[in-house]
Amino acid sequence: MQYRSRVFRPSTVACFATIALQTSCAQLTESTPTSSRFAAVNIVAKATTSGRASANATVIFFDAISAAVPNSALQQSDQCTFANIDTTTVVTRGVNKAGTSIGLLVGTTALTLPYDAGLFRYANPVSTPFSYATGDVAQATLPDGGDVFPASAISVRLAEPLLPGPLTLPVSGQALAVTWNAAADTSSAIILQLRYANPTSSTYANEQIICSLKDDGRYDVPASGLTAFLVSPANRRSLQLTRWRTKESSIDARTLLHIATSVDTVIVFP
Repeated sequence: MQYRSRVFRPSTVACFATIALQTSCAQLTESTPTSSRFAAVNIVAKATTSGRASANATVIFFDAISAAVPNSALQQSDQCTFANIDTTTVVTRGVNKAGTSIGLLVGTTALTLPYDAGLFRYANPVSTPFSYATGDVAQATLPDGGDVFPASAISVRLAEPLLPGPLTLPVSGQALAVTWNAAADTSSAIILQLRYANPTSSTYANEQIICSLKDDGRYDVPASGLTAFLVSPANRRSLQLTRWRTKESSIDARTLLHIATSVDTVIVFP
């Protein structure tokens, strides 16, 4: 594994918040590019008891010339880098409105996501998250929004809660072995974030090793990257594992519906 710049921020993690818009032009022409229509359903969860998770959902609509659409199934190799930890709170905001509410079926539980005019999005109240179990499927049903977005539906198997294996702090010169319950197929991927203070005088965990991994149940963080982590104060060291899965549907030539689900677990070192 090669570690690159300490200020690089992988785009994969940012995609959990929303699909990134790309509106820059390579050159100016006299023609007017045709905008495409996008809808992004995002379900973010935290593991609770074994096999269950607590989640919140958002749905946004927007138009763009193009958009970077994340695909968890494309994670076919393991890649890591150093990165600063950004403590800024990210708020998902939409652009367009398509109806008064969005229907979301989670397992056998039917939910209604009302429209939030302040953030131009559909979401369940953050104070009342919903719960799901391993194996549950989420289906979002979008109403007919006229020119904004056509009536459509999409479903995805919700990201299964992560069950980490025993974690032992390595000595200098040894790799850090991280294990978890692997997914049953190749549609999901893992984000590993190993956080610590660097320099040791930092009052919070300000740096991390962040890895985009196959969901195969094991990764050994190389010893060559652990120097700052091992000397960090113990109360500023942690490991976060995030499983994410996506699915998309091309409604027509200019309309894309995308759904993403993620669940994370934070591990404190013994």
